[in-house]
Amino acid sequence: MLEITVQFAPDYPDDARAKLTSEGDTLPEYGQVWIWDMVYAQTMHALAGTEVAHALREDLELWGINMSSKVIQPIDHIRAKGHLDLRSDFRLDDSLFESAALIYRIRGEADEMPQVETEVPADLSPTQRAAGVLALGQFFINQNDLFAKELPLHILAFRKYYGDIAPESDPESINDAPMFAIQKALQYFNSVASGSRH
Repeated sequence: MLEITVQFAPDYPDDARAKLTSEGDTLPEYGQVWIWDMVYAQTMHALAGTEVAHALREDLELWGINMSSKVIQPIDHIRAKGHLDLRSDFRLDDSLFESAALIYRIRGEADEMPQVETEVPADLSPTQRAAGVLALGQFFINQNDLFAKELPLHILAFRKYYGDIAPESDPESINDAPMFAIQKALQYFNSVASGSRH
């Protein structure tokens, strides 16, 4: 099992910092993408129809569109230009003191896709819950260059799912939107691989 804890600066969002800690198993790259997809889908469903959900989608989709045109560039160049920051004013800060924590518990057998249980404290605001998605994404981006290059594809696949297939408020979107994102990313990478062989 892996447990990821996200805590926020006391006057968040005026002070847009979060602290993320993880304990337990290490996730492979594809596991990181799947977990992020699950957290994003769960969060969007929980906040469906709110201004907070709309703002989160807007931030992520803007980053995804901008970043998708840069994924072929060297990762050091992308990082130096600040393109790996999911939102320019948001950052992870390990020095923050303990506060009410948003907790993601990841469980799964070796032969199945992991599942995410989210524990949300009563005093956590919707804005903080949405920022948990940013914190988790930024954490994985900072750890893993491959995640940084794959995430834009997933964000744009979510955009298509929510726009063309089902809204965030549909309970089936919690599982179906991440699966759709995985399939779209696989199709993209397969097409790139087959194109490079010609």
